[in-house]
Amino acid sequence: MTIYEADWICPVSSPPIRNGSIAVDNGKIVSCPAVEGRNVRTFRGCAIIPGFVNAHSHLELTILRGFLEDLRFSEWIPKLTHVKYQHLGRDEMLASARLGCVEMIRAGVTCLGEVMDLGTAWQAMREFGLQGIAFQEVFGPAETQADQALADLKKKIDTYRPAQTDTLRVGVSPHAPYTVSAKLFCLVNRFANAENLRMTTHIAESEDEGMFVRWGTGAFAERWTERGIPLLPAGCSPLAFIDGLGLVRPEMLLVHAIDLEDSDFEILRSKRPAFVHCPKSNAKFAHGVARVPEICDTGIAIGLGTDSVASNNVVDTFEEMRAAIFQQRARRQSIDALDAQSAFRMATLGGAECLGLSQFLGSLDTGKRADFVVVDLTDPAVQPVYDPIAAMVYSASRHNIRATFIGGQETNVDYRDLVRECAAIAEQLRRK
Repeated sequence: MTIYEADWICPVSSPPIRNGSIAVDNGKIVSCPAVEGRNVRTFRGCAIIPGFVNAHSHLELTILRGFLEDLRFSEWIPKLTHVKYQHLGRDEMLASARLGCVEMIRAGVTCLGEVMDLGTAWQAMREFGLQGIAFQEVFGPAETQADQALADLKKKIDTYRPAQTDTLRVGVSPHAPYTVSAKLFCLVNRFANAENLRMTTHIAESEDEGMFVRWGTGAFAERWTERGIPLLPAGCSPLAFIDGLGLVRPEMLLVHAIDLEDSDFEILRSKRPAFVHCPKSNAKFAHGVARVPEICDTGIAIGLGTDSVASNNVVDTFEEMRAAIFQQRARRQSIDALDAQSAFRMATLGGAECLGLSQFLGSLDTGKRADFVVVDLTDPAVQPVYDPIAAMVYSASRHNIRATFIGGQETNVDYRDLVRECAAIAEQLRRK
């Protein structure tokens, strides 16, 4: 057993403890009996917090950080797709996912809601010990593609399943309404329900998506027309569209949910999906600001996500929490729109709830995994500390992460060779 002491212990499930400690044995948090000679590690001037849960990420796209800047979303998607399939092979995508894992760990992230395409993220997460759900993406805008797309999805899930654990699982992700036909949505939903797989989807993310679903117009509709895919506008909001297909249920994690109509909130309230908010990515694409306080009022689970660094540039959960708070206060013109404690919960226990993993992680409770982070509060930019949660949320950054523990083990990764490998891949992309 090892005891970890710090100026502050922030369990999330209960108020912060001044000059507290947690006990870890066999990778789990345990009660702390008075035993002579026990191993003690003390982190002076620090706070111990649960590892962050990044409820929406794309590790495989790490290599594209900075490559797709200042594009409209409807232009960004096809360029990303072209580069990924025409210029990057599996080895390059694995290096990309590994680099993403290193960045996550160094930023204090220990659990992911990862959306992957080629499956390299699953391999990388296992290599680095990251927990969470790896959602296998599936695409197919034409209904004629649906049966084959489902068959391919099933094969991929079957290859991942033998390596699953209680806290590292696979799920499925029908990508979005503009890349997935109604038939494929229904097939994937039926498969997920039968196989007890959690789902996630990008929904109500942009104005172009809303135009496509409601009226069959806009950039995505033009692309379907160019490809000869029949258009049948749903005549409703994107959320109402997938609800009509039966996808909005507790096992579904909705990503973005910016373009919501007033009637959509009753869908959330009655169907009880989970929701992950990606404030920085949403803002960078000029998509707007999700109505987070109103979504909170529905009572559903809410987490925070960075999205990919191809659309966000950096994994820093402190920045995400600040962005979430400041955007809502500006939108509502109210200091009560969102507070530090609520944002901190979204970034930890709320994210675990979104992934169905809250019984195992997300807070520093006895019996849970010893996935925790040490945050250095001695930085002049963080001092003085009156309240540790407020100090971290409003003032800290990923650079204040002193140590990340996964399963009770401190992670120290030599990433220099990996950085050089990814830099070489990026140089090749730059020349094409």
